[in-house]
Amino acid sequence: MSLSATVLSNRRLTTVGEWQAAIRAIGFDLVLDSEADRRVDDLGGHLPAHREGQEAGFECCPVGTDDAAETVEMDLDTDFGGPWTCALDFRFVGFANACGVNIAGAAYAHVTGGIFYESEGGDLYDAQAAIAFARTTEIETRRYIAQSEAQHAEA
Repeated sequence: MSLSATVLSNRRLTTVGEWQAAIRAIGFDLVLDSEADRRVDDLGGHLPAHREGQEAGFECCPVGTDDAAETVEMDLDTDFGGPWTCALDFRFVGFANACGVNIAGAAYAHVTGGIFYESEGGDLYDAQAAIAFARTTEIETRRYIAQSEAQHAEA
């Protein structure tokens, strides 16, 4: 089962290189494995990424509508603010990939002045809260990977 997240904003980054710079600017080591000049508007499908030697890629697809919040499968009680004109949808499977999405999504929301919606928990984060959420996910991912490696070493 794949999970999803979405960044809602009123502008898009132009290139993957800009997105990578935004990730570095907020202090994360996630590396988007794509050409720096690749246009974000041309993304659709798997975007390879890695961090700390682990695969952390995800599917992403930009969506632009008059009210991009309509593209999110949302709880009708959730106020998404807006109106938002751009959405970047993410799909992923796995803990390390969730970490990649949370970092990439937080950076994207931060640099575009958007918000990050994590659909599993139904949580909506402004850019600063999304960065804090990504840091928490990064710590939990390290712990999970260390525990998994220890269990495999014992076996």
